Amino acid sequence: MGGAYDDLTAKGLPEQDAQYYQQEFDAGRSVVAVTGGNRLDEAAQILSNYGGYGTGRRSAAYGTQQQMAGTEGEQRMQLREEQLQVYKQPVETGRVGLRKEVTSEQQSVDVPVTHEEVYIERRPGSGQPSDAPIGEGETYRVPVREEQVGVNKQQVVREEVALGKKQVQDTRNVSDTVRREEARVEREGDVNVQGEDADLEQ
Repeated sequence: MGGAYDDLTAKGLPEQDAQYYQQEFDAGRSVVAVTGGNRLDEAAQILSNYGGYGTGRRSAAYGTQQQMAGTEGEQRMQLREEQLQVYKQPVETGRVGLRKEVTSEQQSVDVPVTHEEVYIERRPGSGQPSDAPIGEGETYRVPVREEQVGVNKQQVVREEVALGKKQVQDTRNVSDTVRREEARVEREGDVNVQGEDADLEQ
């Protein structure tokens, strides 16, 4: 392939990365290679500060020639802010159980009953002649009856109690303090600052 590809592969860069950088080189961008030492991350940061792209873990980095030529001395500041990340977690707040227990109560029921009573009543005779002899030992018996009440108990289903779960939606307000970075322009001496964000001076 030649060009930047051969140089980068010779420095130990993987072929796939070297092909990518070769395409950037063919597109008119400059390729800057940094090798050796433990300051590759620092080199990549310097490239980034001046508008380039870099990989600090590998032995090569590239920057766009057009950006570096048009913004000489430009430094870039990244502004960060904190955002609330809200999560929900189901927790068990309690349990509800159903059990049966037996209670007793006294019930009274009024039941009409009938019983027989014996009465003796003297009534005047008719005065008619009678041929029946007069004698002793004649006995009359009258059976006496009454109704008695008996009780039976029978189990019946009185009512049902249902136990279940349903989901109820409500709203909880979550608030916390978050921070974010703002850019401020600091002037020293008579320096003219231009641009859309020139009012960042404080």
